Amino acid sequence: NGGAIDGTTIGANTASTGAFTTLSASGAATFTGDVTLGNAATDTITISGTVGINAGSIDNTTIGATTASTGAFTTLLASGTATLSSVDINGGAIDSTTIGANTASTGAFTTLSASGTATL
Repeated sequence: NGGAIDGTTIGANTASTGAFTTLSASGAATFTGDVTLGNAATDTITISGTVGINAGSIDNTTIGATTASTGAFTTLLASGTATLSSVDINGGAIDSTTIGANTASTGAFTTLSASGTATL
């Protein structure tokens, strides 16, 4: 019930479980299989370094809530209303959308056509 086991490999030939109050590593630690950190939604998990996520998903997580940064996405989807401070659209179509309904501005077009009455 006391003492130390120094310089001894445990579980080298037959792995088993372990229960610890504190677990630390002086070098890289590799975990295989599912890993659970914390056991309640109120637990705080602090990571002081960089986290690399090479697969999977981050669900129900706000990114950049405190400090905004840039992001690069292959697909960006929004359900509901999205407010973008600046948009550059280089292709595609804007169908069934009123432009300038609340705040009129200028427009530059190569072709202007109307399917109904037009007042110029």
